[in-house]
Amino acid sequence: MERNIAKETSNKEIVKSALAEAAQDFTLFFNNLFVEDVVWTIAGHGPVAGTYHGMSHLFKDAEEALFQRLAQPLVVETVGVWSDGDEVFARIKSASVAIDGQPYRNEYMYIMTIKDGKVISGIEWLDLDAYYNIVNRITL
Repeated sequence: MERNIAKETSNKEIVKSALAEAAQDFTLFFNNLFVEDVVWTIAGHGPVAGTYHGMSHLFKDAEEALFQRLAQPLVVETVGVWSDGDEVFARIKSASVAIDGQPYRNEYMYIMTIKDGKVISGIEWLDLDAYYNIVNRITL
């Protein structure tokens, strides 16, 4: 199969732009780039790991638990973005402060499938220990 370098470059730039727009509030990345019926997998083990069908499922059962425990928006730094065909790979670092005053930091690796400029599916690797620490430490 012949590579479409122009499409790969376009997909990579779409993701880089979305990450730049969401640098001070990571929720914007999902809201601006993901289709409503995205299929998203959080790799690993534990209650949050698994496949989510749709943005509402992802936010209700995974992201909301973290974001509710943050005193400030989750700030992200893009480490790198690469593309291959319809797949875009992004390495990201995040930081915030929890509502108990403790810092929250994490790192992510995303592989996203792009169609018509939007993420339709993907998989996320992150430090689930950091996620579970804040969720278990802070009772709402």
